[in-house]
Amino acid sequence: MSVPSTAELTRARVARRVVALLLVVAGPLACVLSLMNITDGVLGDVRFVVTTAFLILGPGWSAAGFLRRAPAAHVWLLTVGVGVAVTLLISQIMVSTGLWEPAAALYLVTVVSIPFLLRHAVVAQ
Repeated sequence: MSVPSTAELTRARVARRVVALLLVVAGPLACVLSLMNITDGVLGDVRFVVTTAFLILGPGWSAAGFLRRAPAAHVWLLTVGVGVAVTLLISQIMVSTGLWEPAAALYLVTVVSIPFLLRHAVVAQ
């Protein structure tokens, strides 16, 4: 197994920061589109894509950002796995309790994820 070069590590850090920043924008954007109750047309499609992407990647990237020098495949597997698990767990809780509030779940996931995403976007790793 070869040791990654400094340039490769720098590119990986920049890529991780860019993904974190994109998710920092996507989370609040999904919340704003939800609050505006946009469902039709191009903006409805944008809302669907942004919300789905954030719910799958946001919570997972918050956790995966703590991995140091992990291969990109591990980071992405953890990201998607945690994101899907969090979304399914919250959905199961809503179904079990009879309190189906997907917008509130989106707001909760965003509020919990954004501080970690900001940390990963700003702090040198």
